[in-house]
Amino acid sequence: MVGIVLFLHALGALTVGFYLLLPFMASRLAGLNPQAQVGFARVLFGLNRIGQWLLIAQFLTGGYLISQYDKSVPWMVVVIVLFLGIGAMSGMIAGPLKRIIANGGEGKAAESKDASKLSTFSGIAALLLLALLIMKYFDLI
Repeated sequence: MVGIVLFLHALGALTVGFYLLLPFMASRLAGLNPQAQVGFARVLFGLNRIGQWLLIAQFLTGGYLISQYDKSVPWMVVVIVLFLGIGAMSGMIAGPLKRIIANGGEGKAAESKDASKLSTFSGIAALLLLALLIMKYFDLI
């Protein structure tokens, strides 16, 4: 059973890697025309929604794996806090994307405020995910 869950957790880690690429994709959004921004924002919104569901699967499989292996309490606390931070950022990413989609239908370009928030939140999510991967790979703490 542990092997199957470990495989699912590793597969989920690959798919959640979307958040490592999101800052680069978000930076392309501002240079597009308004109609292309709407389409690109819809794609990013859909991928973010899938990423949020995968984060739930990662949380469940990771919780099972933590129960099977002997990890220190500080390690568990840091990993859970980083994970919750990624979840929070993924939720905050949805707001600017929704506004870009809603405003783009009127032929207006994305406001710099929304594009800036999207870049900031996606950058923070990428850094948190990178820190989480380093914590897990090197088994720090």
